[in-house]
Amino acid sequence: MVERHTTRSKRKRRSSATLERLEAARRRRVEQLERERENERRVDAALGPFAEAVTAIEAVERRRADRIGALGAQLERKLAELDRQRAAKVAEFERAAEQVRADAEMEIGEWRAVMATAVAEIRAADVGAAETAALLGISAKVVTALSRIAAAASEVGQRSDADSTRAEAGDAATFGDERAAEAPANE
Repeated sequence: MVERHTTRSKRKRRSSATLERLEAARRRRVEQLERERENERRVDAALGPFAEAVTAIEAVERRRADRIGALGAQLERKLAELDRQRAAKVAEFERAAEQVRADAEMEIGEWRAVMATAVAEIRAADVGAAETAALLGISAKVVTALSRIAAAASEVGQRSDADSTRAEAGDAATFGDERAAEAPANE
């Protein structure tokens, strides 16, 4: 018979130092895996608050945009109202300024009439235009213009006097005052 040898592979027995090194490596690996699991738990735990913060920030940004938009609209309304008020004040100023100009022109016209009358009186005293200009300290051109104003006022005055005389005569006749009606005719 053939002898059978069952050969068992003999395992080499490892030294205790090697076993300790392998055990230390396993422990390090287990610790590493535990750290990785802990890190995953931390990441998972942080995702919720992060997502909540993102949502809150978006809400705050929307509220901010809405409030700024409302403030902008309010500003636009106030500026439009101020523009309307400004336009009203400008129109009021223009009316007042025009009235001041008209009043000043009327007063200047009255004083020019006085000047024109004075020039007409001086000219009526046989003083020439150049002499009148030298006497008054104005140009001959202004003397001529004032003389024209006096002549025009005289014509208007004569027409107005005639019109007012006729009106007075008509009023006197209406009220039965015959003496008043005759008086202008005798002039």
